[in-house]
Amino acid sequence: MNIPVERRRDRDSGEYFEMVGALKFEDGFLRKKVSIKSISTQNVKPSLDELEKFGRVGDDVNEDVARLSTLSRKKGHFMKGDAVVVVKGDLKDIRGCVEKVEDSIVHIRPTRSDLPKTLAFSEKDLCKYFNPG
Repeated sequence: MNIPVERRRDRDSGEYFEMVGALKFEDGFLRKKVSIKSISTQNVKPSLDELEKFGRVGDDVNEDVARLSTLSRKKGHFMKGDAVVVVKGDLKDIRGCVEKVEDSIVHIRPTRSDLPKTLAFSEKDLCKYFNPG
């Protein structure tokens, strides 16, 4: 087919990509920058296959989640019943369910039984959590 493929380094991330014209590919997938506001996360239930393909393993995952959650911060971001995970502080990685929201303070009911019935967190210390399937 004689399609010219060029290997370049991304100036923002420092990662290497294959370039076909102006399109950037990594491991056969098109990489594209999009506005975080254009991504809908409501009612998303990724399959196990998608989680395996696109999920990353390591400590940087929580940092990425925290960074993404602060990018799209809006008033009323959390609602009663939302599944959340703590991404900052001593209780990092604790999961729970939102009980109520007062200004920027979110009260959650942790899933762990050894913790108090409700805990209060700053909105910026939490991120929504989605169960696979």
